[in-house]
Amino acid sequence: MNNTAAVAFVLNLYATGLAAARSLGRVGIPVIGLDFNPAMPGFKSRYCAAKLCPDPGRQPAELARFLLSERQQLDQPGVLIPAGDAFVLFLARHREQLRPHFHFILPADEVLEAMINKRKQYELAGRVGMPYAPTFYPETAEDVWRIKDRLDYPAFIKPYFGHLWRERFQGAADKGFKVHNADELLRRFDEIFPTGLQAMVQSIILGPNTNHYKVCAYLSQSGEVLALFTLRKIRQYPTEFGVGTLVESVEYPELAELGLRFFRDIGYRGIGSIEFKRDDRDGQLKLIELNPRLWLQNSQAADCGINFPLIEYLDLIGQPPPPQTKFKIGVKWWSARADFRAFRVYHKHGKLSLWDWARSCLGAKSFATFAWDDLGPFLHTYEYGLGILKLPRLLKRRR
Repeated sequence: MNNTAAVAFVLNLYATGLAAARSLGRVGIPVIGLDFNPAMPGFKSRYCAAKLCPDPGRQPAELARFLLSERQQLDQPGVLIPAGDAFVLFLARHREQLRPHFHFILPADEVLEAMINKRKQYELAGRVGMPYAPTFYPETAEDVWRIKDRLDYPAFIKPYFGHLWRERFQGAADKGFKVHNADELLRRFDEIFPTGLQAMVQSIILGPNTNHYKVCAYLSQSGEVLALFTLRKIRQYPTEFGVGTLVESVEYPELAELGLRFFRDIGYRGIGSIEFKRDDRDGQLKLIELNPRLWLQNSQAADCGINFPLIEYLDLIGQPPPPQTKFKIGVKWWSARADFRAFRVYHKHGKLSLWDWARSCLGAKSFATFAWDDLGPFLHTYEYGLGILKLPRLLKRRR
C-alpha cells in the first residue's frame, strides 16, 4: 500500500463495494472497507482493511462518530466512496458534519432525494422530458380503487425507497410485485399499506431481459463527464424485475446520449447509473431508474478499461484524469449463483437449455466475487467449495 496516499473508505462490502476496494487496492491506494454486516464478501478481501461499522440506516449518529474517530487516526482527509443506498442517504444527511474531514461527492440535496425516492425521481424525469412508463402513486385504499381500471395489466408495484422495501419484502418480491388484474392490485396494496411503506404502480415496459441497458457515468463537481460506460443485460434475477446476473459491455450511442442528457438536465454530480428498457411496442428507450452510486457490476467497467472508483478518487484529491469514454466491447460480467437461479426459472419454462446457458456464460471476464488475485471473497461466498458441491443435486431436482 502507498502510505502517503489518502485513505479511501469504501462504504458497503457487498459485491459492489468489493469491486471498488479491488479497483483501488490494486493500484496501491490504501482502502478501509466498512459494513455493518460481517457476512459481506468484502470482509475476506486482501485489498482492504475491513471493519464493522454502525448501521447507516438505524444508527446514523453512531456511524458519523465512528467515521470521525477513524479520521483522527489519519494524517489527511480520507475519501468516502459509498456503494449502497443506505450509505448514500447517510452521507447526504450528514454532509455538513463530514465535509471538513473527508473528500466525497454527491448530487445536490434535491437531486439526491429524487434519486433515493423513486416517486420524486419520476416526477423529476417528467419535468425534463425523459420518457418512462405510465405511473400512478396511490396513497390510500381509495386511491387504488380509483386507478385499478385505468392500468394496462400486467402492471408492476415498486417502492419509493428500495432499501427500506428490501428490509420487509425479500426474495422474488425484492424489487416489487407484478399484478395481473385489479383484484391482485387491491390485495397487494392491502399487504403493503399496513407496513407503512410507500409504493407506486407502473405499466410494464414490454420486452425481454436483453432490452435492458445501463448508462454509467462520473461527473465532476464542475459537471465535466470524466467517465462513461454502457452495458446490456443478458439475464437478470428475478427474471422479470431483477438485478443483472449476466451482462455485457456494449456500444450504443443513442443510449449514451439519452443518459447523459438526463444527468446534465438535472445537474447531476458524482457516480451514477441509469437503467433504461427499450419498449417492444414503440422501440423507445424508457427510464427504469437512476441510482446515485456505484452499480453492482462496476468491476466490469474496470476490466473494460474504465476504473470508476479510481477516477472518483483522483478527482476528489485534486488530480482529475482526462475523460475516459472508450472501452472494450463485448466483455461479460457474471454472477454465477444468481445466474444459475435465473437459469432454473428459464429452464423450467422451456426457454433455456443447460447447454445454451453454459455456452452463454463462456468467455466471461468479470465476476461478482471471483478474482484470481483475491480468492477469499469467492471462497467465502461459496462456502469454501461446499456451495459448488450442491450444483448436481440442484440440477437433478430441476429435471
